[in-house]
Amino acid sequence: MIDVHVHIHPHMAEALVKIMEASGLTRVVNLGILELLGIPFDEGMRAFRRVLGERMAYFPTPDFRDTSPGFGERMAEELERKVEAGARGLKIFKELGLRHRDAQGYLIPVDDPRLDPLWAKAGELGVPVLIHTADPVAFFQPPDEHNKYREELQAHPEWCFWGPEFPDHDTLLAQRDRVLARHPDTIFIGAHLGGYPEDLDYVDGCLDRYPNFYVDTAARLGEIGLHPPERVRAFFLKHQDRVIFGSDLILGWLDMEEAEHGKVAGVQRFYETHRRFFETNERQIEHPFFSPHERWKVNAIGLPGDVLEKVYFRNAQRLIPGFGG
Repeated sequence: MIDVHVHIHPHMAEALVKIMEASGLTRVVNLGILELLGIPFDEGMRAFRRVLGERMAYFPTPDFRDTSPGFGERMAEELERKVEAGARGLKIFKELGLRHRDAQGYLIPVDDPRLDPLWAKAGELGVPVLIHTADPVAFFQPPDEHNKYREELQAHPEWCFWGPEFPDHDTLLAQRDRVLARHPDTIFIGAHLGGYPEDLDYVDGCLDRYPNFYVDTAARLGEIGLHPPERVRAFFLKHQDRVIFGSDLILGWLDMEEAEHGKVAGVQRFYETHRRFFETNERQIEHPFFSPHERWKVNAIGLPGDVLEKVYFRNAQRLIPGFGG
């Protein structure tokens, strides 16, 4: 398996090696954590390479702190420098469209033309853009007793995007889709099943319309598994060349005091549960992100072996530079 969606602190690289060996992972794509934590790129890359060698690809994220005129061109130049220094893609977090503002204080939409140089540069360099746009639909709805995520949103109020200061869920995805259309020579991987796992018809349509668009499965089996399993299986069979395995594994970002032994054992179960979803036909099982705040069960989809190969690793090998495509 290749996991194209993880966030791993350099201090957790040795723990990651143990997890990979225990869970059958050959390679991972580490997303944006150096920039988020203020770790110098070259220092972080040396730390990763010392332990992981070529088993990890790193996707940096742009710095939105300086959004004075010309920020898109500066971001493109920085991406080129980092790709020359070993980066293999670009990561965009959901804050684009939701929180990042320009120097005049205006919200920067996902399809802001000032970012076109960045998207074009990724295409020119031949590296994919893994982009997280929007979040579960419930995060954009009132966090009241009718919201199935209400306990989660109470525990993490920063995840709630209900209110006039935020664009709505569908507006964000429409912005993202205009970027896909404007940059057909750039590969985009839509994180979290393209931002709309609740609506397989929408994701299906995007994959049909935009041949440069792919999706990962990270952190959304709870939503994907609520659909009738036959419908989900048909979606995966149709788009078997465009869906890529990702988990959203986090090590050393949210909790710097994680116990390495317990984490390795827990993450091994985490990956086993993913395999159970993709490889069996079991019904009403706990999904990998089960918690007291997410009480629903999901239905596994029993993909055939040739499709599993594509989802688990062959699609990633084809898209990620250096992974053997």
